[in-house]
Amino acid sequence: MENEQVVTEPIVEHLGHFLIDLLSLFSITFDRSSFIADIALFVVTLLVAAFTYLVVRHFMRRFIHTSSQHYNAKTKLTIKRKHLPEKVSVLFPYYLFMSTSELIVPKTTIPGQLIDGVMEIGAAILVLRTLFAVFDLLLIMVANKHFAHRLPLHGIVQFFKLSFVALAALITTSHILDRTPIYLISGVSVMAGMLAFIMKDTILGFIAGIQLAANKMISTGEWIQLDNHKVDGTVQEVTLTTVKVKNWDNTIAMIPSQTLVSEPFINWYGVDETGARRIKRAIFIDAETISFVDADMLEHMGKFRLLKSYIVRKQQEIEEYNQTLPQDSDPINFRRLTNLGCFREYIASYLSTHPAVIKDLTIVVRQLESNRFGLPLEVYCYVNKTNIKDYERAQADLFDHIYSIMKEFDLKTVKPISAIH
Repeated sequence: MENEQVVTEPIVEHLGHFLIDLLSLFSITFDRSSFIADIALFVVTLLVAAFTYLVVRHFMRRFIHTSSQHYNAKTKLTIKRKHLPEKVSVLFPYYLFMSTSELIVPKTTIPGQLIDGVMEIGAAILVLRTLFAVFDLLLIMVANKHFAHRLPLHGIVQFFKLSFVALAALITTSHILDRTPIYLISGVSVMAGMLAFIMKDTILGFIAGIQLAANKMISTGEWIQLDNHKVDGTVQEVTLTTVKVKNWDNTIAMIPSQTLVSEPFINWYGVDETGARRIKRAIFIDAETISFVDADMLEHMGKFRLLKSYIVRKQQEIEEYNQTLPQDSDPINFRRLTNLGCFREYIASYLSTHPAVIKDLTIVVRQLESNRFGLPLEVYCYVNKTNIKDYERAQADLFDHIYSIMKEFDLKTVKPISAIH
């Protein structure tokens, strides 16, 4: 019977008895009514706790140092700031003091019950603090892995943190009240309706966060655009309730997960995935500068390498058509090349030979419906530059050349209204 009692004793009581055994080595007998024995037990506890703290911290530091060897200096500094060795090391001394307090102040007394309740809450806080540090450390270590940006790691970590907080609160409360967790859960169900109403936004955000993660709608590092909320930048963090976006002007936007589920947004992930980014821009041509190509201009354009084959082919096609007309037909009935048509073909050929333009994807130069700004000539193609800096440089290079070559075709862009007046 005595052996059975020893087996069922809590771990903290085993620790307390271990400290009492240490006192017996110095011929000090523990007696609850002896103040000197209490002081001696406290001193021994303090010494053993300090020794345990230093030993555990030493080995934890060595372990983390070895595990983080292949990370860069910034990641190592972030890991160091989590202070995981200190948080783990303090658990053992704390449980030693818990065992000592139960021996010095029995639980049967009111002060003993108060101290035990406070110590239980403190233990739960320390354990949660350590678990949070472990989760954060694991998050840092896997953040640079190739698969990490496709997973909502911050949301997963946050979910586990919330779960452990709820579990710790349930276990600690049940222990203090001397009730089973099942009993407490049955009592909480009565307040479920009220909690659902109070935490409506949090619950909706939580569900939306799960939808974002399950459908892979958004991931860390992706460029998203949400015009209604003036959000245009890179996703920094994806949690279960919010999405953190760093805009291109370096401002930070915090978007509720529910917003990304209920409202349309643009995700530019496909641009990076395919390695192609679209250019779609129009040049407004002054309609008064559009004309037929005369002999001098035809000879001049024949010198353009990109137009030689086009001019030969079109001239042959036009001559064959014109020969079908009556000999006495007015020249106005003849088909002729136009400077705009040649310019359009030149741009298409130029794009097809440019190293930044992807030849396997759509390349179109087309006329749009004219408006008060002139005749829009739209350039539609894809470039192999997805980075915004390289993309804008490639786009500017293309249109610098297009605007510069226009005068060779006797074409002009529409002048602003203010310039006309």
